[in-house]
Formats: sequence, structure tokens, C-alpha cells
Amino acid sequence: MRYAKKDPTLHQKVREYKRQILSVAGLSSEELINVDEWKIVGLTERKSRRIWLNIVDSVKACDVFRQQKVACITVNVEETASPEEQLLMHSSLNALVGIHGAQLTQGIFLPRHGYILELLPWVPDWAWGAWVAKTSAPTPVGVMFHNTDLNHLGYSLDRDSVPLCKHVNKTDETECFKAEQQENKTFTWDRRNFEVEPDVVHKFISSMLIRNSTNCDDMKARSSENDFVLYNAYCSHGDENVHVFSTEHYYRKGNESGSKSSAKRDREWKRNQQI
Repeated sequence: MRYAKKDPTLHQKVREYKRQILSVAGLSSEELINVDEWKIVGLTERKSRRIWLNIVDSVKACDVFRQQKVACITVNVEETASPEEQLLMHSSLNALVGIHGAQLTQGIFLPRHGYILELLPWVPDWAWGAWVAKTSAPTPVGVMFHNTDLNHLGYSLDRDSVPLCKHVNKTDETECFKAEQQENKTFTWDRRNFEVEPDVVHKFISSMLIRNSTNCDDMKARSSENDFVLYNAYCSHGDENVHVFSTEHYYRKGNESGSKSSAKRDREWKRNQQI
């Protein structure tokens, strides 16, 4: 990391910050004898718009991995005191999980082989913004992780992630969603809050984070089996003992959210909102 050249004490600062956040998470002094043994998963938290409503449930879902020295915490850049604290916070993480948006850009500070899990908003066919959920190429956020020494994954959320219009019949949902957008401007992916099944985080940790294998074929298979798209994999081919790493991209075919039809739909949506 370029910043480390300016601050030779950065590595020690990161270790101390890691010890601090693990202590706040409830770990005992005995468990923290060697903080480097722990893997920390940061779940992104916001104060407004795109709030992860049941984030506490996902944090609790990590408790089963404590024996394997994995801990989940919430991270909120809005509550940090300085840019340096943001650097220390994210450099302390082994994985960053959050909804598509600018907060995930801090993932660039994760250490080599770190994981960014981007939760892809549910966007129905008729709505604006399908490009934020595409799996056939990097998302706008994912471009910055492309061809880096980080692992960038995506997980497509479904209708159940949207806490709106759950009181109406399935046949009336579309009209209800459109009414929410027209009256309250709360339906589009960039404004609405969301919920995530805790099993998503559990599945990510068990299938990707705590697995020691960095073999490209193995990572590709594990991500596919667990419904993750692996936008960027920093992995090795053949014998892992050789430790020759490269970047691979395992997209999902058939999701063409960036197509002309999608772009046309987005333009029509914007025109309708101006009427």
C-alpha cells in the first residue's frame, strides 16, 4: 500500500485498531492474544437511504464461526473521525459486505486476498437502474476492483429484500411499487432500504472466506454453487504451493442489464418521473 511508505507504523496501527474493534465486539483478552489469527467481516451501515434494516441478524449469524476465529462487525464511514480512521478500519477487515453504492469503494483498502461482497439490489424489469445489478460484467462499483489483488463477488437480492408493498397481493405489487415511487420516491434502488437473509452472510463465510483454497477452479465452483457471481478472483492455477497468482473473471451469462433495451427503459423511467 502506497500510504505505508509515508507511515512506517501503519501496520502496527492496523493491528491495534483490529484489537480495538474485536474487543468492542465482545472478544476476551485471551481470545485476542494473537489478533492476526482473526478474520473480520465488516457489514456496511448507513444512517439514511439504503439502510440494511436487519443488519443485526446478520452480525449474530456470525457467532457460529467464533471457534474458527471469524467475527462480524458493522462499519459506518459516517461515524469515523478522520480519513485515516477510515483507512485503518478497512485495512483491518478481511471482507466487506454491503449494498451496491459508494460505501463499498472503501474496499480498495482491504489487504491482499480480501473479499468484497456486493449485494445487488432487486430491480424489476420495468424499473430504472438495472445496470446496478448486472452479473455479466463488473458493476459500476466493481470496476475499481477489476484486475486487482482482491476478490469481488456479487449476490443478487430478490423481491423479499424490499420491505414495501408486502400487504398487497402479488398481482397488485407493481402498481403498489409505482405508487410508492410516485408519492414518496422510496422505491428506486438508490433510495429504498433493504433486508438480507442472514443465511447470505453465513453462506459467504462458510463457502468463501474460511476456505483456505485459492485455486481458481475451486473458487469458481464454490461461488457458483452458492449463487455468487465472481467478478474478480485473485487466484492460482494448478499447484497452490507455487503461489503464482493472477486475476480471473467468472461472470454469469444471460444477464445483459447494460443492453440497449435496459438503457431505453431507464430513459423512459426518468421521463415519467419528470411528468
